[in-house]
Amino acid sequence: LGGAYGWQMSLFQAREWWSTQVSEDEEFDVGCLCVANVDNEPTGANKIITGSYQGMLRMYYPKQKEYKIEDLILESNMEAPILQIEAGRFVQGSREICMALLHPMKLSVYMVSAVSSGSSVNYYSMAPAYEHKLTRPAFNMCYGSFGGVRDRDYFCIQSLDGVLSFFEQESFAFSRIITSSFLVPGPICYVPKIDSFVICTNAMCIEAYRYQVLAAAADNVDQAPGEGGSGKKVQVDWSTNIGEHARSIEVVRFTRSLSASQQEILVVGEQTIFTLKDSGGIRLQKRLAEYGITASVAYKMPPESADALPSHNLMLGTNTGHLLILKEMQLVWCARLQGIVPAQICVDTLGGVRGMMVLMDSKGKLQVTYLGTDPPTASLVNTEMKELNYDEMEEEHQELLRVIRQTHGDGAAEPEESLAIEAQVPQVLDLGNEDDCDADDPVGRSDGMVMQLTVHIIVTLGGSKPVENVSITLKAPQCFHLSQNSIFIEKVEPGGPPVVVSVLVRVWNKILCSGLEVMACASYFSVNNEPRTVATTFGLPFALVAKPIPPVKNANHKIQLDCNKQPPPLQTLFAGLLNQPHVSASLSQGTSNLLSIQYVSGTEATVLVLKSSGRFCVQATEFAALWVLTQELCNKLHEYFGPGGEGAVPDGEEPFFITFQDSLPLHDYFALIDDHFELRRHLDELRKDLADRTQQYRVIQKRLLVRFKDRNPSPLNHLDTLLNLTFEQTILLTDGIDDVEQALRTVSCHLSAATELVLLLVKLRFGLDDENFTILKRHFSPEICDTTDQGWEEKVDTSLLHLLRTSLARSVKDRNTLPPPMKVPQDTLKLRKRITNVVDRLATGARVSGGPPGPPLDGGEEEEPPEEFGGEQ
Repeated sequence: LGGAYGWQMSLFQAREWWSTQVSEDEEFDVGCLCVANVDNEPTGANKIITGSYQGMLRMYYPKQKEYKIEDLILESNMEAPILQIEAGRFVQGSREICMALLHPMKLSVYMVSAVSSGSSVNYYSMAPAYEHKLTRPAFNMCYGSFGGVRDRDYFCIQSLDGVLSFFEQESFAFSRIITSSFLVPGPICYVPKIDSFVICTNAMCIEAYRYQVLAAAADNVDQAPGEGGSGKKVQVDWSTNIGEHARSIEVVRFTRSLSASQQEILVVGEQTIFTLKDSGGIRLQKRLAEYGITASVAYKMPPESADALPSHNLMLGTNTGHLLILKEMQLVWCARLQGIVPAQICVDTLGGVRGMMVLMDSKGKLQVTYLGTDPPTASLVNTEMKELNYDEMEEEHQELLRVIRQTHGDGAAEPEESLAIEAQVPQVLDLGNEDDCDADDPVGRSDGMVMQLTVHIIVTLGGSKPVENVSITLKAPQCFHLSQNSIFIEKVEPGGPPVVVSVLVRVWNKILCSGLEVMACASYFSVNNEPRTVATTFGLPFALVAKPIPPVKNANHKIQLDCNKQPPPLQTLFAGLLNQPHVSASLSQGTSNLLSIQYVSGTEATVLVLKSSGRFCVQATEFAALWVLTQELCNKLHEYFGPGGEGAVPDGEEPFFITFQDSLPLHDYFALIDDHFELRRHLDELRKDLADRTQQYRVIQKRLLVRFKDRNPSPLNHLDTLLNLTFEQTILLTDGIDDVEQALRTVSCHLSAATELVLLLVKLRFGLDDENFTILKRHFSPEICDTTDQGWEEKVDTSLLHLLRTSLARSVKDRNTLPPPMKVPQDTLKLRKRITNVVDRLATGARVSGGPPGPPLDGGEEEEPPEEFGGEQ
């Protein structure tokens, strides 16, 4: 059939028996589909299990043609991507079939059972049997009776870095690295006859490793080259070069001439199919470069006679939506699928019918089909009868040649049009406009009037052609409320009047200000349909977030800054704050050497100047409140003594600089980190409790519905009371989550401001230049963005570890160490140590860029950081 008609013109199409769309926004791949009797039903009826990379597990039990809602018997969120699903005898002392789920960092085994009342099944449940935490990210796994054990299956998990980890059901056995030159993982298969594991390496070789050799070899995981322990090394049993990467490896009886004791290894490559002997030699091969294989499975054929030996056929899915069936390297059937390109194929008994094909694509379409003889509905078109227009073809050819010559000769020319964006920020606040603001809105006020500011975004265009559909996005700290965060401009004309957009800025009175800088980014497409972006940053006036108050002398936190020039009076430095219309003249006149301010959030801070010694003292009731005032002080000092300022330093004199001589206040900073991390953990616990309560609520609802549907309903047994109680607990948990999320946002602003302050003090303490400070700030980021999967602590910890093992490394051993996988830490001890080590190495003279690397790379022991810089040991 394949030779007569060609696979592109298949005469038949596969007939759909049952299908459903698992999900619209989830992703699936090889390993996310399994067909087995996982609930150990006495009739042996198989279930279809699917798992997505988004962590959703679903189980289907199709009993008849066409999908019904009752076919979905189980759905659960596993809260981790599902890489592979397998069914086998995984529980010790039991011969029942269990379900194993492979996640990136753990292996979980579940017992699936049907809960019934009388003769009908009410629902299906999953009971966790055990799980193994993995130390390395997993890629795939295989299972079998390793070492010749009976009536039970063991696991072999392959990690992304090529480590094989073996688990004897509930117990961890050992781990081995099979090769030192590992790049990417490939398929893995267990061959029971020779008790070996067959893998495909990145060198395009099929290699076999005996289980007994791996078990007897010395431990070689987490050891540097040349530091292997005494004992046997991992030895490959045999290796065969196939010249391409393998897609799947299976143990089959593909060749009909094999004896009863023989098996062979079927390898489906990217373009070729191989059958290998159990000794590694190639028996047969067939090239299928024109098919575009997306999935494959070898399925067992029913015996032709009572004494016939079992055999397998090979089924392939193609990217054109066809099924190919090969028997001993010969194409015997080709059928067109109905709107699906399979990512995985299974063949088994479903609905009492043998040989049903279960197909699943990467977008979540699940289909059960069988081979039929219905002709395809679409008519075949003979394209050879169309007349060819050679003039049009020649014209298109010349146009393509012109484009190629222009691209290779002149290169891609930059568009003539250039968009520019700038912001006009007034230094005097707008007071008294409360038309769109309620009296109880949590915004900053002064004498009952809203503190606000109108910023004008000006957009101009250079060139000769207009630009359409310009989108401007504004990013500001959490304490600010912008009247519009996103601006859309339909058209900007070149040479015409600029486009001016007004943005009203207010400040929330419940959140501490963590900065005054706002970023505006404009994105658009040029005339040549090329994406372009332009960005600018501007600072908001200090008067928007603070107002002067009578002097406050008591404070819990303070820092001292020294400058090498005679400082000016505070009235001069903070003239923009003191000259606001809502500030009284008495406060403005009494601030020659002392200025106290109150943030809109209510926190107080004070700056004190000692003119004789050129020292400034900044103090506040909260540690994070020091940042904005310190930043404003440093900016005003640099403006005053910089070029064009009132106290500009003449040429030839020592330039102006600010220093910080005290020890870094890491103790107070670490306390904020602990508060932030504890709130994250508390929020995670509340979300888990909410998931449990909602699951319990659904289970109670189902039980009540079952009882209400019965003709002779049984007593409720206080199920209604339990339902109400669960509902009340759910409401309390949601309210608690809202409160914790609000507290986490507040603490995040404090942590962001404190991080900015620590970075500034590090720069002043160790004299970092702008380049080193910028790189350090990118690694030690003050931007707090927490999600359910990843938080600020683990991101900063990984970034600082990268610095300590690269530019700030002290020994060769540090630079050669592989970074550990990013995960949520148990506490903040490692992060504290990481921050302390970075400060210590900067103190010894090491620099992130363009500086000395610190002590010689002698591989010696790392010294403890000095107490002066560590703050907390």
